[in-house]
Amino acid sequence: MLSKIASATVGAFALSWLFASAAPTKSAKARRLRRQVALTFDDGPYQFEGDITSHLGDSKATFFLNGNNWGCIYDRADELRGLYAAGHTLGSHGWSHPHFNDLSWDQIHDELWKVEEAFIRILGVRPLYFRPPYGEYNDLLFSALSVRGYKKAFLWSDDTHDGDLAPVDQSKGVYDEVALSYPAPHMVLGHSVYDSTANNVVPYGVSQLKNSGYQLVAVDTCMGDQGEWPYEWVGEPQSGNWQC
Repeated sequence: MLSKIASATVGAFALSWLFASAAPTKSAKARRLRRQVALTFDDGPYQFEGDITSHLGDSKATFFLNGNNWGCIYDRADELRGLYAAGHTLGSHGWSHPHFNDLSWDQIHDELWKVEEAFIRILGVRPLYFRPPYGEYNDLLFSALSVRGYKKAFLWSDDTHDGDLAPVDQSKGVYDEVALSYPAPHMVLGHSVYDSTANNVVPYGVSQLKNSGYQLVAVDTCMGDQGEWPYEWVGEPQSGNWQC
């Protein structure tokens, strides 16, 4: 089975993901995306993002970050600056990892704004990429994202289930399956808050994927958005003693 790009547009906002299709696609965009895998990591920042990137070498990953989930984003400001400077793509995952489908209009904006404010303070940019916690979304969330100028929200094609505390061998098996599907493109979901993911599953997966011929890229590259910056530049990073 080959994977191809899909997007569902709500107003000016596109929800984008990779999904499996039995029919091969011959579009120029799909041909460009073959041989690419986007490794994406949710729920940070925590203490293992640096371990993950150390196993990637020159490859890039994507981190969808909360503001106050496994820790306060401001306590990890230096780590965020390092990820950003190294060229990894950083997106929003909501402030507190909520069920967005249960939130009101004002609550949604509050969750989004708090993460944006943290990015502006720490990096001088506002995120324009988003991943909904639990993969849950509705029209109200789409509308709020559109109003706030987000470019894309991302789901995934393959889940390592580390967030469900799956055994390490099960998570590694997901990477084995992706490697065997070469050259079909994939977007793999993991979580950067687990030591076993960062220092066991990821190095195994990176080795398997590279040995099969895959290029490991950030989501903007995997979705064919080369040249599209995943942020709005706001100004120079700020300094302060911020708290969650």
